[in-house]
Amino acid sequence: MATGGTGVIGRGITIRGNLSGSEDLIIEGRVEGTVSLKNHLTIESTGVVVADVDAANLTVNGEVNGNIGASECVIVSGSAKVVGNIRAPRVIIEDGARFKGGIDMEFDLPEGVSPKGRR
Repeated sequence: MATGGTGVIGRGITIRGNLSGSEDLIIEGRVEGTVSLKNHLTIESTGVVVADVDAANLTVNGEVNGNIGASECVIVSGSAKVVGNIRAPRVIIEDGARFKGGIDMEFDLPEGVSPKGRR
């Protein structure tokens, strides 16, 4: 649950280390290390992330070099470049995006339900 507001890492800022939080975050600069957020993460077209990323929702307009995990949805826009694996129940890769890696859209099924929907 958000504690309020949206954080911004500006174009002229580089962060090295572990970044975590419970607010929405916009990255316009550079982040190296790990990123773990409970809400929405947006990597703008000027943003470069060299890190494994975990968020509820993720929108990539810039560059990510690392594995991505989302509990809800990942959107890789047409201007994005992603090198790494993506794991999320919903993945959208727009036309023009550059992507190298694998996609895992595995999700937990209710007990007793097979992948074909039969009990």
